[in-house]
Amino acid sequence: MPVINPAVPAEVFPSEEGPCNWPLDLSCCPDWNTYEPAVQSAAQAWSTYILWALTGRHYGPCSITVRPCGSTCEGFSGYLTWPVSQPSNSGSGSPWMVPFVDNGIWRNCGCAGGCTCRARCELVLGTPVFVIDEIKIDGVVLDPSAYRLDRTERGRVLVRVDGECWPECQDMNVGPDDVGAFTVTYQVGDPVPRAGQIAAGMLACQFAKACVGGDCVLPQQLQSLSRNNIEVQVIDPATLPDSILTGIAEVDRWVRSVNPNNVRSGPRVLSPDVRPHRVIA
Repeated sequence: MPVINPAVPAEVFPSEEGPCNWPLDLSCCPDWNTYEPAVQSAAQAWSTYILWALTGRHYGPCSITVRPCGSTCEGFSGYLTWPVSQPSNSGSGSPWMVPFVDNGIWRNCGCAGGCTCRARCELVLGTPVFVIDEIKIDGVVLDPSAYRLDRTERGRVLVRVDGECWPECQDMNVGPDDVGAFTVTYQVGDPVPRAGQIAAGMLACQFAKACVGGDCVLPQQLQSLSRNNIEVQVIDPATLPDSILTGIAEVDRWVRSVNPNNVRSGPRVLSPDVRPHRVIA
């Protein structure tokens, strides 16, 4: 018998854009606990998103999971970028010599020698990494003592220190927790400084007051207000100086201190030597 009214699952939306971990310092909001949880949640979401956007979208680390792919799979430089993994006549997969400058003189250095600046087995993550959450190989979590996270000129690099090496290839047809898979879960972004937590708390406090109809800090667009005659005069937003962002002087000062050039997002560099890793949606 056919189903007349089948149950349709609710639509699943992707994660919202914005910071994932932006704590509030509510030292300057003594009335915070008097607001309903729904008002507190809305105020926190609004204030942190606004400050995240105004400061270049790099505060508030978010976790992502990537599936790296090595040179055997893709036929490119993979984990060890140029010149370490370039093919050589010896068939070892590494060049015989690597040129470097020593006190103004060009010299050659064998990659297998002690003069190399790269580890024997390393994985370039590229994006700004705050902390590694978890690494899985064949569905099994790798002990954190088996690797370390280094900061290099190429970005953050995962170095294997237990004598093993990262998988040279993985099967993209299987799930991330299956045998043959290799995943790295880490947090992207910078932690929010204490001043940013205070600024977010102040902004959330004013939003909460406005949400319940209370008295909040007057916006800079309001030039004058006559309560008895209910006369309001508002400044044209186009005439406002660029220094006014949220209308709260203390918050705007912090934003300007960390983003004086009004950068919309962090710079990104594309390199032909390193292909971006596949991100699990």
